[in-house]
Amino acid sequence: MKRKSRSAKTETHAGRALKPRPVKSAESDRQGSDLEKTLALIKKRPGIRPSEINRLLNREESDGLRATLIKRGLIRKEKDGSAMRYYPV
Repeated sequence: MKRKSRSAKTETHAGRALKPRPVKSAESDRQGSDLEKTLALIKKRPGIRPSEINRLLNREESDGLRATLIKRGLIRKEKDGSAMRYYPV
């Protein structure tokens, strides 16, 4: 028995044609707004600690958000004794 090769356009799942996924997802929209909120918090409260950011954003952790803002050059982190503090650039 020969097998038919399917192209990406004719690929089906349970009898339905698969549609291409949108580039921008709801998750990326949420992350974008969380980045803006995090940046606004740091600008409003220079020297804020990560625990304060998490509490004010109602999140368990914000490591990824802070790392993204640092990579983009929008904030900087500074060690203060055993604490880490975040400042706008």
